Amino acid sequence: PAHPAPPAPTPAAVPPPVAEAGAEPGAESKGGRRWLVVVAAALILIAGIVVGQLVRPVPEPSVELAIASSHSFPGQAPALPWPSAGQSVVHVDGLGTMGTSGGAAPIPTASVAKVMTAYVYLRDHPLAPGEAGPVLTVSPEAAAQIPERKRRGESILGVTANQQLTQRKALEALMVISANDVAHELARWDSGSLQAFVAKMNATAASLGMTGTRYTDPSGYHSGTVSTAADQVKLLRAAMNVPAFAEIVNNRAYVPDDGGETREGGNYLLGQFGVVGGKTGYTDAAGGNFVFAARKTVAGVNTLIVGAVMGQKSPTAAGAVNAAGQLVTAAGSALTAATLAPKGAKVARVDDGLGGMTPLRAASPVTVVGWAGLTVPVAVQGDPPREGGPGRRVATVTAGAARVPLELAQTLDEPSILKRLSRLN
Repeated sequence: PAHPAPPAPTPAAVPPPVAEAGAEPGAESKGGRRWLVVVAAALILIAGIVVGQLVRPVPEPSVELAIASSHSFPGQAPALPWPSAGQSVVHVDGLGTMGTSGGAAPIPTASVAKVMTAYVYLRDHPLAPGEAGPVLTVSPEAAAQIPERKRRGESILGVTANQQLTQRKALEALMVISANDVAHELARWDSGSLQAFVAKMNATAASLGMTGTRYTDPSGYHSGTVSTAADQVKLLRAAMNVPAFAEIVNNRAYVPDDGGETREGGNYLLGQFGVVGGKTGYTDAAGGNFVFAARKTVAGVNTLIVGAVMGQKSPTAAGAVNAAGQLVTAAGSALTAATLAPKGAKVARVDDGLGGMTPLRAASPVTVVGWAGLTVPVAVQGDPPREGGPGRRVATVTAGAARVPLELAQTLDEPSILKRLSRLN
């Protein structure tokens, strides 16, 4: 008989995969997610840094000098022809004091005190150049004092009750013919009383650093009004910065508005040696006093020479005026100049605060004025913009009395995005 076919062999069972030691189900997918989180966090951090760098304020641009910060003139300091008596000072604006003589003890000022009277009045009642100003009325009290002032030999205008003067004419009478009567009326017009105005004079002196000065009256006739030559130079320098004052003291004569007699002033140096203003003074107690201002152009640089001569043993103020003439002549001759850079030279630069530098060129020659033995500082000042085109003036070089505008030598741009992103400060 036929035998049945043998049964087909049963396939061997495939054992299930054996998991690695320590592995858990789903660990691979968890690892992938972890890397995604790290990358996302890094991207967020980078984005935050970028945004933070871009929103941080850009540093303000500044200017810095690219030439020497000072210049020294060789030689010995000039020997000026100082008077043998009293005290004297010569000062050049922007440079300093050229010299002094005679100490610094306070002495009577005489009518030089009227510089402060005019300065205080103009500070609180300004006049535009050429302006006449308000009309002021003379008090009966001022008119009543005229006989006594004449008896004492005071310098006066000779006011009358209810006389009217413009502010400018009153100040011209004060400074040109040294009118004591007008000095007292100016005090009354300004403050209502002599005492209140004198207090303003002394407060102003203190603010100007006039430590050796004390005012007791607005005219200087009283010998208790005392000062020093150095203090009077400080005052005159401040006063000459007031345009109306500079105009008034540059008058050789007083010309009344009413067609009255023209009266010559005491400053006969006006128009000579560059003298553009001043004030004389004389009393028996003070002797001859004179303060003066002169302008001199040296190599294209305008300079202002201010000086004071006080306590001269002369019967009038002429002794002080003559001594001042010699001083201002010698001081002007002692001034010399040196050119530190020609026009167009790159003498400074704008720093954008992030490493960018834009050169600045001089709009005119950088010339420094001084005298032998003097060292003059050179500096740059300015508030430059963040951007600008070539030729735009953005700063100034100061070299003693000289002021030279500086202009951009090339385009000034704001810091680039790359600089803003890469900055560390």
